Amino acid sequence: MSLNKQRGGTLAFDLCVIIGTFPDTGCHPKNNHQAGPKYVPALSRIQPFKGNTAMRSTNVPAAMAAAMTAALCAPAAYAAKDHVVYTFTDATDGGFPQGGVIQDGKGNFFGTTTSGGTGHNGVVYELTQNKTTKAWTQTTLYAFTGGNDGGIAQAGLVADAKGNLFGTTYAGGASGEGVVFELSPPANGGTTWTETTLWTFTGGNDGGEPTDALVLDSKGNLYGTTDGGGTGVVGTVFELSPPSGGTGAWTETVLYNFTGNNDGGEPYGSVLLASDGNIYGTTAGYGADNNGTIFKLAPSGKSWALTTLHAFAGGTDGEVPRAGLLEGANGVLYGDTAGFAESYGNVFSINTDGSGYKVIWTVKGGQGFTGNGPWQGLSLDPTSGALYGATLADGKSAAGEVFKLTPPTSGKKWTGSVLHVFQPGTTEQIAYTPVLITKTWIYGTTYGAAGESGFYPGTVWRIAKD
Repeated sequence: MSLNKQRGGTLAFDLCVIIGTFPDTGCHPKNNHQAGPKYVPALSRIQPFKGNTAMRSTNVPAAMAAAMTAALCAPAAYAAKDHVVYTFTDATDGGFPQGGVIQDGKGNFFGTTTSGGTGHNGVVYELTQNKTTKAWTQTTLYAFTGGNDGGIAQAGLVADAKGNLFGTTYAGGASGEGVVFELSPPANGGTTWTETTLWTFTGGNDGGEPTDALVLDSKGNLYGTTDGGGTGVVGTVFELSPPSGGTGAWTETVLYNFTGNNDGGEPYGSVLLASDGNIYGTTAGYGADNNGTIFKLAPSGKSWALTTLHAFAGGTDGEVPRAGLLEGANGVLYGDTAGFAESYGNVFSINTDGSGYKVIWTVKGGQGFTGNGPWQGLSLDPTSGALYGATLADGKSAAGEVFKLTPPTSGKKWTGSVLHVFQPGTTEQIAYTPVLITKTWIYGTTYGAAGESGFYPGTVWRIAKD
């Protein structure tokens, strides 16, 4: 499989190999510049209730198709224990989740799917576990129609203190450019959740096609990114503010319009509201070397000023970050790149002033630790400082892996370990999402696959933390 950049920086893909590693052959991206279908990434930073997020199954880009084919065609080796919490059917329960899960104070989990539901445009779901039998029950809270309410919920959710859920859809809405929605819990012991469209993107100056989870601040404002639209047509960072007095329309403010020059373009990941009051994030394309950037937005009067902290150079430096950033206890920022023409991705750290950029882990690719780099963001264990994540494909089974990076002691290097190997030919493959860390478990979702070998519309899974 190779990944190609269209002119102007849009990501595109073509099928090169279907099993095993990504070799440096004649179909290496730098030897093939044909345009392809636009990439719809699966980027999700989850902001859970406590602590610590599409594509429809009928519209799968070639890159995903190649990874799915590799997983479906690979031998069913490396048998592992069944860690599946719930298996989607792509019926009324939804299917093919790209966003992760969040957890409320009662231990219930919430997430989205890109497909299925009565409207065939994805759902918002809840998973609850019986304390006695330990059995899990899935409840569809809302099914998108693909109309004004939106459709294809790629990103995960964020919740406020009242249990209201907020999210985005990549498509649907009056202009077909996606929406920001709120899902409110039933009142007075009822059972029906209420969906409200807070903002409908036009694809114009307000942006379009949001792909990642929102971030909620203490005042109830929502922050996010769009990978399209804006005055530069290559994406925006936006803020949505609730109406004063609690009634009326929400207000969108575009904090920054990317130009596709050295400032980057196509921000697929969520933004980070850092402790210093600034906003940090990444762009998947453009920048000085056309490999994406790390940026900072600092308030400047009534506007925001962008500073490019790092322009990815490709190769060992990293390329095409598809996720947002994390802030460590020491103020250092952490992130990852998915890889592209010259690498399989990496995990990096950088200071908030742009100094000290360091690659702390390099993805090997092929058979081994974290092949076909992480397409989603990392998760940080605040107690140990360890970083957790999952990879899309490759690895020991060609279906991706869950990994852990342990911080160094006494000046040593970070240590990487594989916690779980996803299995080909099952629903437990193609991990698009970041993971959710609890005291004893790690939770996540797999997108699944559909092909000649079977129809596997994804799962919610968990594994022991250590």
